[in-house]
Amino acid sequence: MATQQNKVIAGTSRGDTTIDVQKLLDRPWYKYKHLRNLYGWLCVVLIVQATNGLDGSIMNGMQTLPYWQAYFGYPTGAQLGIFNGTQGLGGVVSQFFLWWLVEKIGRKLTIISGAVIIILGVFLQSFANGLPMFASARAVIGLGLSFEYTAAPMLVTELSHPTHRAQLSTLLNTLYYFGSFVAAWITLGTLTIKSDWSWRSVSLVQMFPSLISITLTWWVPESPRWLISKGKDERAFKILVDHHCGGDENDPLAAFEFHEIKQTLAFEKETGRGTSWFDLFRTPGNRHRTWIVTTCSIASQASGQTLVGYYLVVVLRGIGITNSRTQSIINGFLTLWNMIWAFWGASVIDKFGRRPMMLTSLTGMLLLGFLPWTICNAVYVIDGVRGAGIAVIAFIFIFNAFYATTWNGILTGYTVEVMSYDIRPKLICTQNLLVQATITGFNYLNPVALARIGWKYYIVFDCIIALEIVMVYFTYPETSKVTLEEVSVVFDGKDAVRNDLLDKQVLHAGEEHALAGEKTDAAIEQKELVG
Repeated sequence: MATQQNKVIAGTSRGDTTIDVQKLLDRPWYKYKHLRNLYGWLCVVLIVQATNGLDGSIMNGMQTLPYWQAYFGYPTGAQLGIFNGTQGLGGVVSQFFLWWLVEKIGRKLTIISGAVIIILGVFLQSFANGLPMFASARAVIGLGLSFEYTAAPMLVTELSHPTHRAQLSTLLNTLYYFGSFVAAWITLGTLTIKSDWSWRSVSLVQMFPSLISITLTWWVPESPRWLISKGKDERAFKILVDHHCGGDENDPLAAFEFHEIKQTLAFEKETGRGTSWFDLFRTPGNRHRTWIVTTCSIASQASGQTLVGYYLVVVLRGIGITNSRTQSIINGFLTLWNMIWAFWGASVIDKFGRRPMMLTSLTGMLLLGFLPWTICNAVYVIDGVRGAGIAVIAFIFIFNAFYATTWNGILTGYTVEVMSYDIRPKLICTQNLLVQATITGFNYLNPVALARIGWKYYIVFDCIIALEIVMVYFTYPETSKVTLEEVSVVFDGKDAVRNDLLDKQVLHAGEEHALAGEKTDAAIEQKELVG
């Protein structure tokens, strides 16, 4: 018999029928063969976000390429907004049916479908012969990306071992910076190509993560929660046993998770939850969840990141940096800087907690980043002080460090775990719709506003970040160190579905209990299914 891998300790500050997921394992994940195998396959899912990073950085980098500028007539203002903004349109349209599709065909097939669409869009973009074809290709790419980043957060969150759920779900969006880092430095290298292939070749690079998705996603385990919702209990239990418990059916975590998922889904089916969009507002807990997802989706894109992510070249021109090579080098080092801080943030999200990291991030973004950035840019424009322009670059890096540690990963970490299973597809689609709508809006607004009012436009973002600090402080709860189903206790209180498996075992807070060898209701039910 395999050695028991997990120790279930019942009782946390949220109740006696919850468990502390940080005490399940007594060794790092890489010392468990089954977790190395699971996270190796999850890397295939995590890499889909690199496609999004490639896309954003490529559009930033292309603006530094003379041949791209010349081919499309040196776009500025509203025309430049069309190049970046149309990507979001494809993402917006898809959210009206993706909530249904991801539940119908599963997480894996949705990701694969998105990868196929992205490859088609990349070919159209790479061989575009004018603005209409290029803009249409951007919309197709946006459509494919929306398939991937609707399904990928669900699969990562629902498949991860409970101990590592927060780090992995946060890491998903962190890989945006890996993609942007690769694209930025490839773009710098193509500056030496004296033809249109300087930008067409960069565009083609965008398809490689999608090729990986199409090839390898078939072998990634499917979400156990989705399988159970479709009546495929045997497959779901085997995935939990193999990938969370190292193949040991007597490991207490397998029975606990299986029973908890079954119990939650059964309750949602009996009460009719998740069948209507009105469920997002039906209960106080769901209204709170919807508020968090809505405000977090908008806040993550309205804090000034779209300026740096899509219009860094325009910002740099505003402080006198017009050399294409210098712009590309700054973009390249900024993506590396962001990636380092994002990986650090993902590694400590459970140590420091969601709320403290969000509040620290926002405070740093405002007081040490955007506010001094605004002041220095004003001094450069009004008084012509060259040193103030150089200082702007430093504050852009500081702003991005605070943003990257938390806010990029929060969209696939914090928001996904606050969603209960019954409304998760609808809320993720709502999140993606709002993210894309916000990005699209700012991608149209940013170049126009920068052209008309210059540095004064930055004051808008100073005010937005200040409001976000107040919003997070008063309305965002902590959700760390419990299982995915148990997060519902935070929002639903006494109305939350509680795992009566622990009640039946008469466990007490802080007491270690093996549960192994005891035939729990979940284990008996599973053996009947296998039989």
